[in-house]
Amino acid sequence: MKRIIALICVMITGLAMMAPIGAAAVEKTAAVTEPGFEVRSSSPADGDERVAIDNFSIKIYFSKEMVPANKTVYKNNAKQFTLKDEEGEKIPVKVYYDTGKERKRGLVLVAADYSDNNKNDIQIKGDETYILTIGDGLQASDGTKYNQTTTIKVKTLNQQRSTLVYMILMVGMMVGMVFFTVRSAKKAEEKKKEEKTTKGSNPYKEAKKTGKSVDEIVERDNKKKRKKEEAEEKRREAEAALEAEILEKMRREKNKRVSAPAPITKAGGTYKPEVKKSSQNSGEKKTNKGTTNPKNQSGKKKNSGKKKGKKK
Repeated sequence: MKRIIALICVMITGLAMMAPIGAAAVEKTAAVTEPGFEVRSSSPADGDERVAIDNFSIKIYFSKEMVPANKTVYKNNAKQFTLKDEEGEKIPVKVYYDTGKERKRGLVLVAADYSDNNKNDIQIKGDETYILTIGDGLQASDGTKYNQTTTIKVKTLNQQRSTLVYMILMVGMMVGMVFFTVRSAKKAEEKKKEEKTTKGSNPYKEAKKTGKSVDEIVERDNKKKRKKEEAEEKRREAEAALEAEILEKMRREKNKRVSAPAPITKAGGTYKPEVKKSSQNSGEKKTNKGTTNPKNQSGKKKNSGKKKGKKK
């Protein structure tokens, strides 16, 4: 799987390297030796190749602010930019100025005019050189004239060759993915087969390969099985002992008892029960008045007294 990812990364890198430079190519800034009205840089720069044919345009950075002061200057400046192919055929263009709040100083965009009126005249081809000419009548925002002629020459990308390279890379990537997928599947199948053979080996085949007797191979396999079974049994016993120990600890924690009752004040309580004294403790005497059993007399004495009274 890691190899497949690495292959995909290599393919993507190759595609990125083969990508066209386009209108957003890295700018090559020309050094300014003297102050004045001139071209500082362009994108694509003069001499660049493999420029995209889609939405063909060239950015030009002048040393002065280029937003026209009025409509007359706007129309005149549009005539100062001329785009031609190698055979000298003129390509219609449109000129745009950066008028935004965060505009870049001196930026002018010259693009091929793909409007309805010029659709038939636009023929930007691949693998062909185009020349943009800046006339000397160009005027800056402050009214300064360009007073020189500058050309910017670029070459477009060979679209057919680039498409062919893309197709080759894509086919190679697909073939690589299929190859590594099949390879990994085969390895997984071989691993499964090896596991099956190790689990249940044929003693007769082993005897032929190793030259040992069948009894020796069977005994060896039985020893391995016994060792595995013993190890498994030990593991189960250890698990059972550990489980029993844990359950015993839980039971002891649950069944904790106190050695003797403790007063409530030991736990922070302040309640004091009221103790009532009985009548015997207070020294009160009970009277025998109205009772059927006089004090210090048993039943026989009482009966004998009654009998004596009757005889008299």
